[in-house]
Amino acid sequence: MINPLGFFKKEYQALNRIEISRKSLLQNYKFLSVVNRKIKIAPVLKSNGYGHGILEVAGILDEVGTPFFCVDSLYEAYELFKAEIKTPVLIMGYTNPANLKIKKLPFSFAVFDLDTARVLSKFQPQAGVHIFVDTGMSREGITLEDLPDFLKTLKKLNVKVEGLMSHLAGGMNNLQIQRFHQAQKLVKKFGFNPKWIHPGAINGNMARVGLKLYLQKPVLKFISHLAQVKKIKKGDKVGYDRTYKAKKDTIIGIIPAGYYDGVDWGLSNKGFVKIKNIFCPIIGRVSMNMTTVDLSNINAKVGDEVVIYSDNPRDKNSIENAAKICQKIPYEILVHLAQSTKRVIT
Repeated sequence: MINPLGFFKKEYQALNRIEISRKSLLQNYKFLSVVNRKIKIAPVLKSNGYGHGILEVAGILDEVGTPFFCVDSLYEAYELFKAEIKTPVLIMGYTNPANLKIKKLPFSFAVFDLDTARVLSKFQPQAGVHIFVDTGMSREGITLEDLPDFLKTLKKLNVKVEGLMSHLAGGMNNLQIQRFHQAQKLVKKFGFNPKWIHPGAINGNMARVGLKLYLQKPVLKFISHLAQVKKIKKGDKVGYDRTYKAKKDTIIGIIPAGYYDGVDWGLSNKGFVKIKNIFCPIIGRVSMNMTTVDLSNINAKVGDEVVIYSDNPRDKNSIENAAKICQKIPYEILVHLAQSTKRVIT
């Protein structure tokens, strides 16, 4: 007799998947911790864990004893809360004060305006706050000129100042270092003694780490499969705007992943995928959900595995090399990996 429930026990086979290496991620975290023995590493999990999957990354790193997971939004913090992640969460981005009035929240907050600080004091009493100082990036943060008045008011509020933070515009900028030291003196002058000073590069004890955590040794591999293999004739043109013209009779492959899925449009006619350890050129425009490749140098068939982004940094299709081809930064390639693509921890 056929078991009617048997069908539901079977799993669909995903055409595309993103593999996350537990071993590589933990090795990267350990490496960063050893290099900076006096500085605690706080992983940055914003933007879906830099495309790796916020819950997948948090699940792997939840036992390492980091001071915080750093996220951008209340939404991301709640995702971790619902997943029962035990590591404390620091929300670095702006939170609409109205959302702080609904119920008690178990998170810490970067604070750079008094309206938010006042709402935290009233509706989230004794919430952990990290004073965010703008030291020269001219992005979010309190300027040095406004910091004394800010601290004077903050002193009267019912919050727990547990951190002082800033953001470097790039490299070790002497002006930013000088301003951060001035901010430290002001914070101390007003009677605050925050436990966490970050960035760690400026006499601090905590470092918020993003890209190095994921690319010191690449953690991610993006895999698809050939959906069609066929011949085109010399002179045939491929893709939107017909930007590729076959110089000879050619065997091509269709991959069911495009720029929606994270195959960057800048790889059109320039990038590579890897099939059976052979690099196959991307030909024609990358479409929204499909990419065409030249299979002339390989004997391939429908269903064969395609490595779109390799976890070998030397490969032509590694994240960093793909970013160079597209003239972009690796962050942009990573965060455009579709959240709907299945992540698998290996």
